[in-house]
Amino acid sequence: MPARAATATALTAAAMLAAMPARAVITTVTDTGSTYSLTLRVGSSGATVDTVAFSVTGANAGLTPTAVTGTPAISVWVMPVRPVANTTVARPVTLRVDSSAALTCQSGGCGSTAIPFSSISWVATNNSSAASGDIQSGRFTATANQTIASYNANATFCVGPLGLPCVLGVGTWTYLSNNITATQLQFSYDNNVVYPGGSYKGTVRFTASME
Repeated sequence: MPARAATATALTAAAMLAAMPARAVITTVTDTGSTYSLTLRVGSSGATVDTVAFSVTGANAGLTPTAVTGTPAISVWVMPVRPVANTTVARPVTLRVDSSAALTCQSGGCGSTAIPFSSISWVATNNSSAASGDIQSGRFTATANQTIASYNANATFCVGPLGLPCVLGVGTWTYLSNNITATQLQFSYDNNVVYPGGSYKGTVRFTASME
């Protein structure tokens, strides 16, 4: 079977000193035959880009700053669908993030100052092991093509007696099950560099693909 490729993209934003509503971007892509699909969801129910806010105020803006936890935490779903098949051929699924554009000053006298997204890390929960390919704890690299999850989308398939294809559905069935379901990311800003006070904002792009 020739390879098919599907790509889905969603966004999330980060803001310093500015809290904004958090909602989801849900994108579903199907191939021309509607037999394959890939759904990427970043955030809670809704229809706009999620914003994670970090409030760097009080003692955290003084001489002894500490890391600041962002709110809200963001959940991520990557759900591939493949048609029933008589094959176990792998369809690699990859989730990448683009954090190459820094957080830039929006207001408050910070001028042209920019904060790199490499200052923001996350702790992943409700996830599977690293061997499964699920998202693990990490940090943005401020690059355009950072892979944060990679696994194979298995198909529902049937193997008949002696390893032959099933006839009339008689055999051993394996069901499509590999996906990322509500892996939660709790973001944290390092706060280890003194920047001019103000409101900063930037956007990270999540892209899921299935080959």
